[in-house]
Amino acid sequence: MTTANYSSLFAEFDRVSRDEWIAAIEKSLRGRSLDSLTKRSYEGIDLSPVATAEDLDGISGCHSLPGQYPYLRGTRAAGYRESPWLIAQELDVSDPGAFNQALHDALASGQTAVVLGSSPRIETIADLRIALSHIDLGQVPFFLVDGARALSVYQLFCAAVPEATLARLSGCIGYDPLGGLALTGAAPRDIFDRMAQHAMDVNQRSAQLGSIAVRSDVYHDAGASPVQELAIALSTGVTYLREMTARGLDVSQAAEKMHFFLSIGENFFMEIAKLRAIKMMWSQVARAFGAADEAQKIHLHARCGSRNKSQLDPHSNILRATSEAMAAAIAGVDSITVPPFDAPLGDSDAFSRRIARNLQLILQDELRLTELIDPAGGSWHVEKLTDQLAQAAWTMFQDIEAGGGLLAALQDGTIQAGIGVISKRRQRDLEAGDAVLVGVNAYLNPDETRPAPREGAQPPADDVSDASAITAPPLTPLRLAAPFESRRQPAGAGA
Repeated sequence: MTTANYSSLFAEFDRVSRDEWIAAIEKSLRGRSLDSLTKRSYEGIDLSPVATAEDLDGISGCHSLPGQYPYLRGTRAAGYRESPWLIAQELDVSDPGAFNQALHDALASGQTAVVLGSSPRIETIADLRIALSHIDLGQVPFFLVDGARALSVYQLFCAAVPEATLARLSGCIGYDPLGGLALTGAAPRDIFDRMAQHAMDVNQRSAQLGSIAVRSDVYHDAGASPVQELAIALSTGVTYLREMTARGLDVSQAAEKMHFFLSIGENFFMEIAKLRAIKMMWSQVARAFGAADEAQKIHLHARCGSRNKSQLDPHSNILRATSEAMAAAIAGVDSITVPPFDAPLGDSDAFSRRIARNLQLILQDELRLTELIDPAGGSWHVEKLTDQLAQAAWTMFQDIEAGGGLLAALQDGTIQAGIGVISKRRQRDLEAGDAVLVGVNAYLNPDETRPAPREGAQPPADDVSDASAITAPPLTPLRLAAPFESRRQPAGAGA
């Protein structure tokens, strides 16, 4: 694509060349060159301050249409005009009865999907029935992404509801054992047998429900760069495809049951590019495995990450979440989860949950992003950045595969070491003031005291009592504000 394609736009204005733009910019820089504004990202990508149409030369994917392979511009031709993204909010209410009341209120107020995360507490058939009492299970998609909890909760569904209702379930109750291994450092030896059995059970009873999860939050919240996230997500998906087909599942069935859950970070344009890139990259992987056309379309869910959220000045988390959710919506994901702004303190309350939900409603109903089809498509900067990310992530993905795949890379600590390097850089940049976290290392409220954290629910871990369990060095979750908060006045001091 060249500037010639744009000759009909603003024809009444004289054409301005790139050199003229650069000359005007450098004049305003008072002696500095344009290159002095170029910054290198954590991904090793040089971010140019000026984008032009020539930047799209050689990038073939940006010429595709929405709904067409490689699905860079979305898996549906009409985008959100056909169906808006799902508002998949978390309700961190542990008691099943209280959860049910909060869920009814949320669904009546605009929430469109149910997230069964660490809350509610579901240990028995009675717990499940109470938590979902008077909810039309066939109308509301469900999302649960976990290890053993995903398997056990689906079995409770099977025992608690009629077969006809099971057949209407949608969303994803997804098993992601490699994500659990990365987080906890241990996983059962038979993880892929468990996954295959779960996938076959779901295929038989709940044809519309996903059963295999690929999640990046474990890596994102440990400090991973978008390149690392993309490469790890691809390698996770490839591992699961190989293991499932080796156990008798059809490759198209396995691909269709797989849902990707990616975190959203603080770099607005980088996150748009990341979420667009994974759609294109996964479709190419699925096609290479021989999956049918429909099975090459990714199921993509986004959740605001936690590494950049703060306990001090927690309302600033609303601003961060707004930018992140907007990036995900512009990128064209299928569902978005926005945690409440006070999530770093533990359990939220009704007010913070309402704010999180309303944030998405504003994006849909007031900003009207649902009226647009791939709004980032054709943007010189975004298209170039998407291509740069995809190229770098593909190289890293190939390196992981050449080393024996993701499981081997987790067991020998290669993945953890690479993420650790980026994590330390992030912390160092904040300490030096080269990166800004509002209310944490800049624009502080000097009168604010650190609030006391609240206890939140914790999901159960996989059963790894077997001495032959798979082990790996666990990742360390990163919350960038924590060191700054610890140096501020302790909670309750001086009160």
